[in-house]
Amino acid sequence: MDVFAPYTGTLLLPDRAPFGSESPVTLADGRPVATIRWHNWSMRARYEILDPATGAVLAAGHRQGFGGRNYFLADAQGRQLFHLKLSFWGPNRASALTLPTGRTLTTRGNWTSRRFSVTDEQQRPVAQLVNNSRILSMRPDSLAFELQSPVLSIVQAIGLAQSMRAAIESQRSAAAAASAG
Repeated sequence: MDVFAPYTGTLLLPDRAPFGSESPVTLADGRPVATIRWHNWSMRARYEILDPATGAVLAAGHRQGFGGRNYFLADAQGRQLFHLKLSFWGPNRASALTLPTGRTLTTRGNWTSRRFSVTDEQQRPVAQLVNNSRILSMRPDSLAFELQSPVLSIVQAIGLAQSMRAAIESQRSAAAAASAG
């Protein structure tokens, strides 16, 4: 399976593991397509997407710049796979996802409450988080990210999910620090 080709289908993305730094990403049928490795003590919210069979780095992502609003994903050769620019108001507002072709998609919604979508320039659905029933799912602890049209690759979808997760964690940390101070 070419994880860099446009993909349509459902990915089961792990909730961040409380112990360890690696978690599998699978298709809805349980087949592994990647492993995510987080750098837990990184100020730049670094992560890597690995080949599940070989452990080779497929892509790496990170936060960049002042304010933590810009997230980038690049392949193993350093070619940019996307640039996510979060809204000034944070990750829960409309944000711009720019692909290498110059195409800009819009992300909207609240990742943690499982209401999140990606639309194209004409507001047509590209991807969304879907309800992952604990009874019917092979991996009930996972987020089900449904790619509805062949715009994003598996690697881009995984990177978007990790970037949004990092943005939410950053926002929570900032809010906790502000309330403690």
